[in-house]
Amino acid sequence: MESKAVLLRRWLINFTNRALRRLGFFPFTLFYVVLNAALKVVQLRRGHIFVRVGEVTGEATSLPRSVMLWLDRVLTGPPGYQFDVCLRLPREAADANLHDVFSVLLTSPRFRSVGLYWDASSLADDLTLLQAKQGRNNPTVWATSYEDLGSLSFKQLQEFFQSNHEGIVLPVAVTRDAQTLLKRQAGGAYAVCLNLPGELRSLADTVAVARPDVRFFDLAPALPTTKAANSQSLYGYGLNLHERMALVQAADAYVGSFDEVGCAALVSGRPAILLGGGTGEQPDRISRGEISLWFPDPAATPEFTESVLQFLSRQLGPGGNR
Repeated sequence: MESKAVLLRRWLINFTNRALRRLGFFPFTLFYVVLNAALKVVQLRRGHIFVRVGEVTGEATSLPRSVMLWLDRVLTGPPGYQFDVCLRLPREAADANLHDVFSVLLTSPRFRSVGLYWDASSLADDLTLLQAKQGRNNPTVWATSYEDLGSLSFKQLQEFFQSNHEGIVLPVAVTRDAQTLLKRQAGGAYAVCLNLPGELRSLADTVAVARPDVRFFDLAPALPTTKAANSQSLYGYGLNLHERMALVQAADAYVGSFDEVGCAALVSGRPAILLGGGTGEQPDRISRGEISLWFPDPAATPEFTESVLQFLSRQLGPGGNR
């Protein structure tokens, strides 16, 4: 007499065969969803914590950059680990920053799913679905910690500047388009992305004149101030955040603000000069080996301009095409 387990297995196989014959095709999407759900159940039963929660309780001066630094810090673990991300935002950030925040989330190679919230109760309801049983039954021991993503301190920026990074993942089409654009516009010359704050806009003209062998691409949201033939403003192209990040990845160097685009240059391992983020009490400059230089409180002085030109000479050579 056959056991119940054998009968059940045979019934499942027969049922699956009949269902597939009716469908006429194999439902790969459904199979993938069911497989991932089963894996997630096993992970939760083992008590693995794969959810990260961030919230903005106060004012965030640069929310996309704050999210990027947070992801770089908290989405760490053994190879292959992926995470669910829950992010509670202030209501006033819905229109101004949401599209860039979501773009930043999608660049993380350890990102699995995301939930965006504007009230604590909805977040608490959904969080129980992402936690292991131990976390729901004994929140004092297994509670998921919340991290504040408010305004960044100088220490947080410095830790990010000096850390090693996994990199970011951008859509293939966006990366290909950025490489094609720079190749067509720069030809055989080096390509440098500029993203200068308003008080340092004069630097764009100075470096373009000093390095006629380099092609400069200006990403800053301001009218171009230079008429040099080797400098081109891309602000009017209507580029989204992923496209600006891809341009920085494809360029030979970056000179500009320590914002989310500057973070992309640093994470991607591009030679970079980062500007801003200080409080007036930091050193004049902070270096990370030979590849990155950070001026926390830059000023448009001849000494600062000379430092930028020297950095470009070290990275790209004193002159001439590549």
